[in-house]
Amino acid sequence: MDLKPANIFIDFEGTLKIGDFGLATSWPAPPHIEGEGDREYIAPEVLHGRLDKPADIFALGMIMLEIAGNIILPDQGSSWQRLRHGDLSDLPSLTWSSESTLPRDESGDIITSGFGSRQSDSIFGSDDENNIGQLRRVACRVRRSHDLVNPPRFMIDPEDDGALDKVVEWMISENPDKRPVIEQVYQFQGIQWVQHRRRSGATIYEGNWGPSDDVLNHVQDVDMTDV
Repeated sequence: MDLKPANIFIDFEGTLKIGDFGLATSWPAPPHIEGEGDREYIAPEVLHGRLDKPADIFALGMIMLEIAGNIILPDQGSSWQRLRHGDLSDLPSLTWSSESTLPRDESGDIITSGFGSRQSDSIFGSDDENNIGQLRRVACRVRRSHDLVNPPRFMIDPEDDGALDKVVEWMISENPDKRPVIEQVYQFQGIQWVQHRRRSGATIYEGNWGPSDDVLNHVQDVDMTDV
């Protein structure tokens, strides 16, 4: 009942661990218990006393929204209300595009080249199109040969059934009975993609789309500087 980034930990092997079970309860939840976590992640039905598994799915969807959208979730106001109705119209697309992604160098660090800070609005909010074009050309020059070049459709098309926009919208549905169960979440195309292609527990940077097929097909030890 209290899923949020602050309660998710990563061990030295890159394995995720859920912590802080102060609000956790047995299932089915007994009546008249207090189970309200942080308002940024709380499902709308929890405010009406319905404590059930879909509330955790909602919170997980909000975590994914926060990370992929690179936003600060509201804890009140009209935007907070719209999110409780499953309305993502206030937010940028969660699907990758050249306009929403910062170019990175060989090590994965964001390229600024003196044009601005690491914040996207400092670079892509500028009217200087020459600077933006130069940043993209630099990004192309440092593309690594061991990165995947052609991404799957769900990564670049927000209308694809497997796109993160569609997935998160389903997970934060206003009606808890219409949200996916965790077994369905495990089968999401993006999760299966990562599961079959990742080379370590927690990948820091392997290009925009992950490692190339040649890297995956070549049996080798994974150096920590490469994950």
